[in-house]
Amino acid sequence: MTSERSHNYLPVALLFVGTMLLGAYWQPHNPHAVDLNNVLSTPSLEHWLGTDHLGRDVASRILAGARPSLSAIAIVIASSIGLGLAAGVAIGFGPPALSRPVRWLAQTALALPTLITALLLATLFGAGLLAISAALVASTWAPYALSMSALLERLRGEPYWLASLALGSSVTGAVYRHMLPNAWPAIGALAGADAGRAIILVASMGFLGLSADTGRPEWGAMVHEYRIFLFSEPRLVLAPVLATAMAAFVLNRTLDRS
Repeated sequence: MTSERSHNYLPVALLFVGTMLLGAYWQPHNPHAVDLNNVLSTPSLEHWLGTDHLGRDVASRILAGARPSLSAIAIVIASSIGLGLAAGVAIGFGPPALSRPVRWLAQTALALPTLITALLLATLFGAGLLAISAALVASTWAPYALSMSALLERLRGEPYWLASLALGSSVTGAVYRHMLPNAWPAIGALAGADAGRAIILVASMGFLGLSADTGRPEWGAMVHEYRIFLFSEPRLVLAPVLATAMAAFVLNRTLDRS
């Protein structure tokens, strides 16, 4: 049932992600252009979401703000899946001298609070996409590793797994042929949650003034900048908030195939 619902979200996700990808490199107006003769204008055909207190086009800034989130999602999911798969195989098939420390690291990583880790890394290495992505990877690779190791434990007793090894297949080849197809629903669920967390963390860091790129519009930084207009011009705050929420929700529901 959940898989059917995720398929229903696929067209919406493709449209939304396509818009984010396009908006990361193209906007109807220069998102940095200041026009003091056109401040706080209401939405129109020329300015779809109106302008802000400096006359900048809000829609263009929303579109341009997608890049940090997209970059973080790509880095985090690819790194977490790769690291998690390798660690899961190490836990499942490695010697005790390797599997026990890796399992301990994975269990310890589960307890890391992501935002606190991101703030610590930003303090140590400076604010930026690398610190945000590293914080997310540090706290998200462990579920992949433990899920893979649990799946391997179940597969090790399956006849087709034993037959594959008996026919001369390597552990790596058997994992690729038999484990990964069974693991994709769990990987998709974790990736969907991580995609949402990545978007929200990037926005949170931006709100705290630690955005990935202070020279570019970013959704969390926009909420921080526009917070003084919450009651007089609520659309300025609602636009980046809704963009963040929609991106997290759509990606989560689409990637979760369980």
